[in-house]
Amino acid sequence: MELRSKHVRKGLKYVLLAIYCAFCLIPFLWMVSASFKKPEDVLTVPIQWIPPEWQLSNYPTAFLAPRFVGHSISHFMLNSLFVALITSGLAIVLSTFVGYGFAKFKFPGRDALLWGMLSTTLLPFSAVVIPLYLIVQALGLIDSLWSLILPFALTGQSIFLARQFAITVPSELMDAARVDGASEFRIFWQIVFPLLGPAIATLGIMTFLFSWNQFLWPMVVLSSQGQFTLPLGLSLMGLGSTFLVDYHLWMASATLAVLPPLLFFLLLQRPYLRGLETLSGFKG
Repeated sequence: MELRSKHVRKGLKYVLLAIYCAFCLIPFLWMVSASFKKPEDVLTVPIQWIPPEWQLSNYPTAFLAPRFVGHSISHFMLNSLFVALITSGLAIVLSTFVGYGFAKFKFPGRDALLWGMLSTTLLPFSAVVIPLYLIVQALGLIDSLWSLILPFALTGQSIFLARQFAITVPSELMDAARVDGASEFRIFWQIVFPLLGPAIATLGIMTFLFSWNQFLWPMVVLSSQGQFTLPLGLSLMGLGSTFLVDYHLWMASATLAVLPPLLFFLLLQRPYLRGLETLSGFKG
């Protein structure tokens, strides 16, 4: 009886998860369906989940057509890729280096400094937009892609995450390297950094997704359409007359926008999942 009750609870859990997943996937499935439709079929009621007539030309048109002052969605996507990849690379190197210092070295004010940096993560981003804008303006980076990279290459959250992983690295390895005469930088780069694979994957995925999806900050600091990232580029497609929005091309562009972060996640999913196991203490 108890075994049967356990199976019932397990089955109910899977049913609820399946319903929740289906609910989350409905907007995505509609987007993909609309991306293959002709303009007159997109907003039909009731929804036609399978396009009456497949229009594959939506994707090359959306990706390559210079619709916005000579710029196409492909141009905006390249800008987003540049920002996301550079920010992720800097975040991985800088956060693991600083996190290693907090994890393995003792110095006056270490804990106070760590908690001070962590407290910055409690502030909503809207509260720091103006001070951050003034700093970027003083550096002469307004309307530059670097204004989207440098402010987020090192954050309190990424440092804390890297520190939690670095704590798990055995100190005996570093002590043995010091006995052999290795410098601290060499110890980090050749011993500690290769052991932080799960941290690297986790930081990479989190930073890539954050940079890829940013909308508010690029809208504040970018003014030239040639510098726009993909979210800003997609927003341009909704401008103009209410009755002339090319929804089929808009949905094709949005579908294309999902592919790079999805591929990035698939490439790093195994070390990322190992990183979640390390942080949670559970395996399986």
